[in-house]
Amino acid sequence: MANYNFKQIGPFINRASKQSNALHLNWMKQFTGRINSLIVEPLETDCPPMIAQEYAALAAAVVVEDDCYKIITRSTLTEQIAQADDQRDNTFMGMKTMVEALGRVGTAAQKEAAPHVLQAIRDYQVSTRDGYELESTRIEQLIQQLEIAPLATDCTTLGITALVSQLKTENQQVVDLISLRNEQQAGVDPAAMQTARKQVDELYVEMVMIVNAFAIAEQVEGESAYDHAIEVINEDEDYYIQHVFTKGKLKKLKIGDATITYAQGETWREAIEEHPEENEGWTVNLDDEVLYQAQRLLDEYDEPVSADAKVAEGEYSFEEPQPEE
Repeated sequence: MANYNFKQIGPFINRASKQSNALHLNWMKQFTGRINSLIVEPLETDCPPMIAQEYAALAAAVVVEDDCYKIITRSTLTEQIAQADDQRDNTFMGMKTMVEALGRVGTAAQKEAAPHVLQAIRDYQVSTRDGYELESTRIEQLIQQLEIAPLATDCTTLGITALVSQLKTENQQVVDLISLRNEQQAGVDPAAMQTARKQVDELYVEMVMIVNAFAIAEQVEGESAYDHAIEVINEDEDYYIQHVFTKGKLKKLKIGDATITYAQGETWREAIEEHPEENEGWTVNLDDEVLYQAQRLLDEYDEPVSADAKVAEGEYSFEEPQPEE
């Protein structure tokens, strides 16, 4: 029997759709950029029309969402953010230019180290032309790599360690200013933004489904032209879960001597699966019921709680296991 190992983009829409306007748009730009740079552009005329058409529709929808976001995020902090972004961009471009120069005229060790750092910049697609949030994310990803071996050693060789630290500080300043602006705009969510987000989410789901389908249909000897893109997008998903989609907004619900940790809108099942460390001891049985410590059945108004119900305040109790006769 053939051993198939199809690469597939992992499910992510439930996670992305629950984020703030800024983070939702951030992810959709990242994803759309990956589809373009890793599938549409490399394949050129060999790109299936279905993928090209779906990408065009998704990209256009993301532009609409971006326009809506700009309308609802007007703030007195906008000028400060622009100034901080300019300062960050100057530092980044200065560092990049220095590395490029040392790659040509530096010492032998610097000529060897420079391509490693420049490759990291290309890998994380850092561009001063990107939107604030997307650039912030990519610079953060880059800095994390530059701060650990072997790239940290290359930075020391190139004499840019202080610039990396300066860029990290300036990047965080942009992130903090954007966060402050978003806090000011909390609760401002016009119907136009909701409509735009819904359209993007629907096209995103279709895009993932189409790419996954082509990855299966066009696989030859265990590989397809979409495998690299899928691997990169899945890595992006992991990164966004760990570092971008904040865990600071998680909520806690106390039930007797137990506590369930969840994000707004999550079901019991999602909360248990998405936050395994915080929710150690919580499980879901084969009847889609919620258990604590394997034996204590969770009830609401004396009825078992469905794992697919959203976590919310309520009159909960545990149905203790009956002693064996």
